[in-house]
Amino acid sequence: MNLVSSEFNFLKPVKLYNLIRLGNKYDGGYILPEHFVNNSDGLISFGYGYDPSFENEYIKKSNNKVLIYDHTCNYLTLIKIFLKYLKRFLLFKKQFKDVVYHYNNLKRHHNFVRSKKVNFFKKKIVKKELNHNEINIDKIIKLSNFQNIILKCDIEGSEYEIIDDILKYENLINCIVIEFHHIDLNLTTFKLMVKKLLNFYQIVHLHGNNHDPIIKDLNIPSTLEITFVKKIFIKKEEFIKKFPVDGLDQPNNPFIPDHVIYFE
Repeated sequence: MNLVSSEFNFLKPVKLYNLIRLGNKYDGGYILPEHFVNNSDGLISFGYGYDPSFENEYIKKSNNKVLIYDHTCNYLTLIKIFLKYLKRFLLFKKQFKDVVYHYNNLKRHHNFVRSKKVNFFKKKIVKKELNHNEINIDKIIKLSNFQNIILKCDIEGSEYEIIDDILKYENLINCIVIEFHHIDLNLTTFKLMVKKLLNFYQIVHLHGNNHDPIIKDLNIPSTLEITFVKKIFIKKEEFIKKFPVDGLDQPNNPFIPDHVIYFE
């Protein structure tokens, strides 16, 4: 059990009683308030990684639309992988189950991006657009036409660059789930950006991704999943001091122990 350094006590989450998990049991699942899911009018999702479990469960529960932005995902990559494994199977280097697995990945991607409830954009989220493969927050919000937004952000370290732009629309975004990456390499920026978010939002949940280590002496995970809720919806400040939370959290990597942290 790791006691979080007092300089990071600002991360201590406020307790909410209606939190639920959407998405896969292990990697790909996120925690957010059920009430916000039911009363949102759309999900904007940055980062997909061929795992639509969170978005699919959001659609099933809310019956709302989802806008997905991920420049790393496309049919061509999945087709190449499938054909590679098919060739290796024909050469007796892979088992048929490996071919089936990658065929199912391709099929799942196709079914997801072709869903009537999903708009998929192969674009990189940036602060300033330099080409047609990029898009900024202003355009994303305008295109969405949503008024009560849930935002999920898992973009492998680029999250720090766009938080200022996200906060321009805090009046429309009621709940934000962000996975912060490489915190050990971005400590000053991480603290600055989280504290900017805390001007408008409260942290209601966090979970350390156990694929990455705990930062020595600070005792915070170097990759953190954090759920923020607009302050206007928080009526009482009762804090949670120990994580993970039984019944909600699962280790991202089920083969090693989850990160256990606590606050004073």
